Amino acid sequence: MNIKRLSIIGITSLMLICSCKSSLDLKPKTDLDAETALSGYENLKSALSGVYSLVNNYKYLTPYMNLVELSTDNVEVMKAGNNATTAGIECYSFKRTASMMDIQAWQNAYKPIYHANMVINAVPDDAAPRLLQLKAEALFLRAMLHMQLVQAFGRPYVQNAGANAGVPYVVSTDPALLPFRNTVKEVYALAAADYEKAAGMLSETKSNAYASKAACWAALADLYLNAGDNAKAITYAEKVINSNQYSLVTGSTYLTYFNTDHSGAADKETIFTIKSVDGQGKGFYGLGYSYTQTKYAAVSAPLLSLLTETTGDVRLTFYSKLSTASGDRYFTTKFVQNGNAAVSSPVIYRLADMYLIRAEANAKTNPQAALDDVNLLRKRAGITGSGLYQLSDLHGRTDVLQVVLDEARVEFAFENGRRRAALLRNGLPVIRDYAGSTVPGSHINIPATDNSMIYPLPATEVTVNPNLTQNPF
Repeated sequence: MNIKRLSIIGITSLMLICSCKSSLDLKPKTDLDAETALSGYENLKSALSGVYSLVNNYKYLTPYMNLVELSTDNVEVMKAGNNATTAGIECYSFKRTASMMDIQAWQNAYKPIYHANMVINAVPDDAAPRLLQLKAEALFLRAMLHMQLVQAFGRPYVQNAGANAGVPYVVSTDPALLPFRNTVKEVYALAAADYEKAAGMLSETKSNAYASKAACWAALADLYLNAGDNAKAITYAEKVINSNQYSLVTGSTYLTYFNTDHSGAADKETIFTIKSVDGQGKGFYGLGYSYTQTKYAAVSAPLLSLLTETTGDVRLTFYSKLSTASGDRYFTTKFVQNGNAAVSSPVIYRLADMYLIRAEANAKTNPQAALDDVNLLRKRAGITGSGLYQLSDLHGRTDVLQVVLDEARVEFAFENGRRRAALLRNGLPVIRDYAGSTVPGSHINIPATDNSMIYPLPATEVTVNPNLTQNPF
């Protein structure tokens, strides 16, 4: 990224961000100047609020979700049109350029990273506990953003043992810095260290819209699964599961799970969410508009087949049906908060993630344990009897790993790039053969090793920083 450009949005800009009402509904001070911005608890708290706000900015969050969701086999793009849908077509079609609209996520991730570093670097490791709490939350956000970037712009860890170019892992606020790209392995190691350090410092109990020990453990479980370290993935998933802080929501609470901001007392499943407050929507650029209101990105036929495969599976209720001359089409409603598609609080980690991370990690060495975790989620979804898996009856799947991947595909469809990550770490292609579609990208078979599976760096960033090497495309 262009750190020189970021320098002009330093402390003063951070305080301007904080002077607006945060999406987390915090009440930061508005009268801070650059000299006092990063001294004292209240000022640091306001600065951290600004970091959360930058993460929940439509210029980052929506493009990032497009990058990791529209490049899978879960979605069929129905049409192109205005800027928002044109950007999605660029992701969906696998026709990569260094001027793609949604790769602006690169610059807009490094902005909150830069500001998180301001908070981190302002708090010494021997500070008072409440200051360490703020530092730890910033460490979590820094690690999360770098991991999201490396998922989009770096090859999967399993390719070349993580030695491929990843993204710059920036820990400095030096305005003259022109960083090189760290390897994928280095990014994972640095993020893991940040998560571990954050977990050790976090001491306060806050809502699931803030970093927590469990959020760090969940992130580490996900990180190690993608790194191919199944033992550590299980260890951290079980830290969350066995903490007894979370439980799978059931019944009507499950059926309305995605319609809320996840702050209600009944929501015991959400570990970390990027919370938006009702009435502070992002207009057409809200996630819900891409998938629902414009009837733009439909559920693919293979995903719909899985959703309707088993009688009684309530997860089909997370989709709305549109009857057309060519048949019924389904669109996800997971990003429509309290009936408003302009507002969404996307879940980054929930307890179901931990069960299916553990299941995938166990699939080859402890298949019965893997099926137990899968069946737990199927029972929650209303499936009973012969709809549950047994080692002697995998419902036509070739092995337990395929069972787990199919279950995760249904459970986490359209959520935070889960399907794309699963395909990449398991070396599986993106296959689409959507009959009748003329939209570019609807008839493809893209191997996990293909250059188009990852995104080019923005041309403007490579031009400004000669130390950045471009991805082949």
